[in-house]
Amino acid sequence: MMFLLNILLQAATTAAVNEPSAGGKAPATIEHVSAPILEMMAKGGFVMALLGFCLILSIYFMVERLIYLKNRAKIDDNMINVIKDNLRENRPDAALAYCDRVPTAQAQMISTGLRFLGSNMREIESAMETKASVELSAMESNLTYLSLISRIAPMLGFVGTIWGVINIFYSIAQSNDLSIASISEGLYVKMVASFAGLLVGIISFLGYQLFMRRIDRFAERLQEQSLNLLEVLTKSNI
Repeated sequence: MMFLLNILLQAATTAAVNEPSAGGKAPATIEHVSAPILEMMAKGGFVMALLGFCLILSIYFMVERLIYLKNRAKIDDNMINVIKDNLRENRPDAALAYCDRVPTAQAQMISTGLRFLGSNMREIESAMETKASVELSAMESNLTYLSLISRIAPMLGFVGTIWGVINIFYSIAQSNDLSIASISEGLYVKMVASFAGLLVGIISFLGYQLFMRRIDRFAERLQEQSLNLLEVLTKSNI
């Protein structure tokens, strides 16, 4: 890729040097014109449409996971105290009903443990670990798509740029035109695909890593809640 760009830049420089300036004056300073972003994206070709679709998917999955985790990945530090009070008063059904009313992973894990009351501690612990694993897997379910997009988007952008460079060489071969205008316009338009691909990839990668970090922290606190419940059950002699 860099080899092809060097060839194009050398050809453009040679053409600019050999081209006589109008009226015998020194060559005019090249002005950097900022084309409208949407116009440049439209010129990027079909790859830009795919990258736009990837960006929409990334935003959708990030918003969807944000809402899901906001509702599901909560830790109520007072829940164990409520369970302890109910068990002390010999009301395990009330403790179970309390957990079933709370739609969080913590409550569902504790509810699973309470349903195994009467079994040995190892069975209760195993049941809660299984439920916690199910809840954590559900939290990570759509994050695999973010990870996939973060890998695919940069490659799509690179494909778009390579395709654009191929078209530039083809146009030069057909028209025998090495003017800096024809080369530079084609280059900056096609490089937009690489830029967009990297941008979409970075957004998706950051979203994936931030959500995974949040889930990992929640998993640690969930394990702490499981240990607290086991301690309560042990001291309650249930």
